[in-house]
Amino acid sequence: MKVSPIPSLNDTSKMQQQTVCIQIEQKDTPMLLSFLLSKQISFDLIYQSPNHKTTLVSEQQKELVVTQDREMLNKEMLLSMSVRQKIEWTYEYYIQQKCNESIPSEDEIASQIDMAPSQFRTLFKRIYGQGFYQLYLAKRMEYASKLLRKGFKCNEVAKAVGYGNNSAIKFNKMFQKHFGITPKKYQLKYVQ
Repeated sequence: MKVSPIPSLNDTSKMQQQTVCIQIEQKDTPMLLSFLLSKQISFDLIYQSPNHKTTLVSEQQKELVVTQDREMLNKEMLLSMSVRQKIEWTYEYYIQQKCNESIPSEDEIASQIDMAPSQFRTLFKRIYGQGFYQLYLAKRMEYASKLLRKGFKCNEVAKAVGYGNNSAIKFNKMFQKHFGITPKKYQLKYVQ
């Protein structure tokens, strides 16, 4: 692995504008991409083929692993990832990063990572101990409880965790099912 020099950690303004070039082997690519995505670090991907032709993969090209809007796996990356890495990518992307947004169905996610829906559900539950939607909902409700403790209004919290304008009642029911108490009573209990 080759790395260009980076500035001192004390000089963050320069560091944010600094470009760091890292050359890695193909087998390390999924791990590095997962890290960059989890830390929301923007990057350009440069692929050097075995015959040493260098191709810059720009954000406009369809084969880019990441877009500004939504990180998507390309076919090459998908083929290089193990089944476990695909499941871990799904967890990191949809549950850790997108817990406050609505997400596609499990079938759509399974299709995206080139896996049968039943295989996706089984492996996800085996790795994380809960089904995808149970874990997703738990993360959403955890985030909602934090916002309520900070004093946000219930309808603001409902919108912040991905429930639309007409879904505040649904949010209230889901919150009460998860915590055994309504959002308003939860807030009164924890905010003084």
